[in-house]
Amino acid sequence: HTVVIGSVLLSPTCTTTSSSFLVDAAAVRKPPPIPPSLDTHAQLINSLTESAEWPVSIRDLNHAIKHGTDYLLRHCNDEGKFTYQADTVNADRFADSVKYNMLRHSGAIYALSQAHARRPNKSIPPAMERAVNFLKSEAMGPLKKSDTKSSEEMWAVWSSEKVSGQKDQPPTAKLGGAGLALVALTAMERIKKHSTPLDVLQALGRFVMFMQNEDGGFISKFIPSEGGKDTSFVSLYYPGEASLGLLSLYELDPDPKWLAGAAKAIKYLYTLRKDSDLDDIEPDHWALIATSKLMSHMGDADHPDCTRKQALDHAAKVCKSMLLTPDELLETGGCLVDDHRTCPTSTRIEGYSAALTFLPNVTMPEKALLQLVEYNMDAGVRYLLRSQRVAGDVEDNMLGSFPGVYPPEESRRDGSTEVRIDYVQHALSGLIGYERERFHQGKVRISMLRRVAEAIGWGLRRLVLTILSFVLVIGVMLWARPKSSKLH
Repeated sequence: HTVVIGSVLLSPTCTTTSSSFLVDAAAVRKPPPIPPSLDTHAQLINSLTESAEWPVSIRDLNHAIKHGTDYLLRHCNDEGKFTYQADTVNADRFADSVKYNMLRHSGAIYALSQAHARRPNKSIPPAMERAVNFLKSEAMGPLKKSDTKSSEEMWAVWSSEKVSGQKDQPPTAKLGGAGLALVALTAMERIKKHSTPLDVLQALGRFVMFMQNEDGGFISKFIPSEGGKDTSFVSLYYPGEASLGLLSLYELDPDPKWLAGAAKAIKYLYTLRKDSDLDDIEPDHWALIATSKLMSHMGDADHPDCTRKQALDHAAKVCKSMLLTPDELLETGGCLVDDHRTCPTSTRIEGYSAALTFLPNVTMPEKALLQLVEYNMDAGVRYLLRSQRVAGDVEDNMLGSFPGVYPPEESRRDGSTEVRIDYVQHALSGLIGYERERFHQGKVRISMLRRVAEAIGWGLRRLVLTILSFVLVIGVMLWARPKSSKLH
């Protein structure tokens, strides 16, 4: 590690600030190609060792998280509703838009809870509480027992014309809405006890279980006016969201049925995808986050509804399906998809961050996968830091936002100025997860000297090195000076 740190401190490529080296993708030395086979573990480690360099500036990462958090706080109004769409150039572009998405609303609450867990901020709990109250007052409510044909009370998050802005939409209870509502509400509960009655949380959990099939899969929608369970729409992201919601509920209410429902969902995804080609697998970051939480509750033992191997094999395959090669990353400038969209890059970083909690424990050859995941994460985070709006006036209301597309393209220029709430939410969650797993958990070895160097900048770094060199030279000269004998 001494050699790597020394090269970073003294390399001419680092004479600019960390921000500028992040901006100039062309200045980053092209890494050697990674062997295409994940089985060639030794070759892979050698390749990555040869290209080892400091992944991301701690200072820039910290600033990005702060600006992203502040953006969500500024854009949560007194009623608890987030600014769903905005534009960095035309402030009136979405002034008349009535579109809203309660799943992304819950996701924003979740991101704020992560920011607060990372670094307590007195402004975050009130904003979260407003947003939770908006969720409960505008979208949550019970299902009629005559519709469910069940004696159990169930609650759901309802999408309707009033909430979503979608004309003529009948009241629809989405599985993912209930799953992410559980994630958001339990996050609020950890900050403020009894913010939501336990029986309401349990009613949401019962709805999720009600929508689960025997094989662990789910029905995605419940539309009372159209007969209840709607099988015409299938979302393969909803099982991961539902599993995460049940696990979040289990941590507050340790009823084994919540854990069992979550485990069955992961087993279902494993069965569904185990024989699929990588190109056919969804980049399911919610399932990776749920798997991380599930593994923490399983410990070293298998669950009756899902073995550790099944959960790990599924997660590893999802990770493999998302990975880009170094050459592809150079072509995209670090974006983790080939069309320069920020949000899919952020969700992949979220998923990878969750995967890092268990990938180090899997057996060969999957340990090689860990290195590839970290390689993609580092590139993706550099890309997000470049895309974030951090310049301009301090009063800029869009400070800290992430555009839908970066860099701007003629064919998608509108996307390069549009900011949707999930663009910021997922970026914030991804950056926090990256910081936690790549820095705080020791995945990147950080010396105190490097931390100090990042904090004080290159100018003082050179001064410190000069002083240390001068002291060293003086010390050598004094040590080498002939010693005179004393006469008595």
